[in-house]
Amino acid sequence: MAESPQWKKPSDIMKNIRKKKRISLQRVPSNDSFSSPVFGDMTNTSSQPKRRNPFSKDTSDDTQPSSKRPRKSVDDDQQNDSVDQISFFKMFNESDNTSTLSAEKGIEIEKTPTPVFLRDEEDSQSQFAFIEKIFSANKKKQPVTVSKIEVKKEEPVCTSTFPVDWSLKVKMRVVSSTPLTWCTQLKTMEESVGVTQFTTGQKQVSVTGNDKSEFQSCCLYWIYPNFPWMKMFPRIVPDNNIKRSSIDLLQDDVQKSLQNEWTESFSSAFHQMRAQQCPYFYVCTHQFSVLFRAKGIAGSSSMCAFLTPTTRGLRESLKNEDIEFSMPVLENKKRKSDESLLELEKENQETNDKYKSTPNTKDEEEEDEDLIDTDEGAHVWLESIGLDKKSFPSLDPNKVKIQREGFRVIDNRPESLVYVEGTSVHGLFNFLLNCRSCIATSGPQAGVPPSILSPSSFKGAALKSHKVKHSIARQPDVDGNIRQVHILEVAGPVLPHHVHTISSLLHRTQNQDFSLTFNTHEPSQPFNVKCSQGDENIVENCRRSFKMEDKTFDSFFSGQCISDRLTCIHELNCEKEGYTWIS
Repeated sequence: MAESPQWKKPSDIMKNIRKKKRISLQRVPSNDSFSSPVFGDMTNTSSQPKRRNPFSKDTSDDTQPSSKRPRKSVDDDQQNDSVDQISFFKMFNESDNTSTLSAEKGIEIEKTPTPVFLRDEEDSQSQFAFIEKIFSANKKKQPVTVSKIEVKKEEPVCTSTFPVDWSLKVKMRVVSSTPLTWCTQLKTMEESVGVTQFTTGQKQVSVTGNDKSEFQSCCLYWIYPNFPWMKMFPRIVPDNNIKRSSIDLLQDDVQKSLQNEWTESFSSAFHQMRAQQCPYFYVCTHQFSVLFRAKGIAGSSSMCAFLTPTTRGLRESLKNEDIEFSMPVLENKKRKSDESLLELEKENQETNDKYKSTPNTKDEEEEDEDLIDTDEGAHVWLESIGLDKKSFPSLDPNKVKIQREGFRVIDNRPESLVYVEGTSVHGLFNFLLNCRSCIATSGPQAGVPPSILSPSSFKGAALKSHKVKHSIARQPDVDGNIRQVHILEVAGPVLPHHVHTISSLLHRTQNQDFSLTFNTHEPSQPFNVKCSQGDENIVENCRRSFKMEDKTFDSFFSGQCISDRLTCIHELNCEKEGYTWIS
């Protein structure tokens, strides 16, 4: 009986592996440039056995494939690894051959360094690092050509002043490279002087720290009503963003007192504007917003008002009160569409003339179509054939008119802006004074009267200040260098005069290097529509009565618009050359 084999220790197995490696290294000739003590003999590649694929089917040798994979010894694995390494170094030989051929043909190709391997037993990491170095040298950097489409952008025009943006701003951000901490660190004397300057309209130059007090006066405004537990602006927002008002507002006594106070405050603000003491003011409800402008403001020869967004029912109620109005945004849109249609008709006029038929029959057909297209045409046609028009309620003239005008499409959109001027503004004032839809009867804003925002004082108004927050951040400049900038956030209803007074102050204190970014209340964006201008003499007389002789308010009396299209200022940049803005 044969003896059982002895168990081998792992150390004995490793000794046998090292011995076999040493024997294989002695067979390699020393003068071979591609020989290596690690990778074995590379000259006789054909004598090395190749690894067999256990999943292949060889019909020449065996008729049936074996179900078991043959076990391989350590020597076979070592020999197969040497074969793979030999094929790895064949790649470098082929690259050297291509370099010599290209040199003969006159083509310049970057040559790879000749691999020289270590002959001593060193750390394997150095060998892998050398291989990675060869790989990086062998890679060729080919220039990538990307086709760029040149897009011509309109460069902003640099001017000494900028136009008035009549849309309301929810927040304004000031970014400057110079410090802005002086805007927040106010003393008691500076704050009191700022409030006095704003209420009286007179600047006190003799007081120290005039810039700080002036900034305080630039952040003040008048508002009605003032409920500390509610946010009075903006009003046209989703109900989820509004805190619910107190139930006490829905009581009858509270409703009567609020209605009386609302009537008194709204009448006072309107009379201030009509007497040339208030340049403009806003009325914000939960459904629409109204901008009242005095005579002379924005180059108009009479006082005017803008109301947006509107619905067909609201416009019909204005017509019932004999209030004349126009819709400038919708008219401008129709005018542009008509001009484009005229251009298409001119282009197709020559081709249409060739295929004209007899004019008599066509004129008669057009007359019949015009008769049917009128408001009463459908009813006349029904009566002519002996049918009663009451049997067809869908052909009601009012319904046909609504469908033809397409006003359902423009409701609650910028195109629904209503413009009122002249004596009709008084009718609009009386309409809003008694309008029940100005005060919500349900929801979070139930019983809350409309908000009035004004730069001038009026009865029942509360003096409020913007919330100012200072921070420091790092931003990359044009050259890619990171610089430290100061950021000042002004939260609250930012009125048009706030933008001009704050920018005028920063123009003097920040070395003409700052930018303003605005968060606009979108429903108020149509207030920037361009309207007709009045007489220059009337505008100049109105400016003297307003006592706005400062150059800061030059834009308020000019008819300059932001752009031909309906937009607002999103970003305002100040440089030494002047102002540039992005709309």
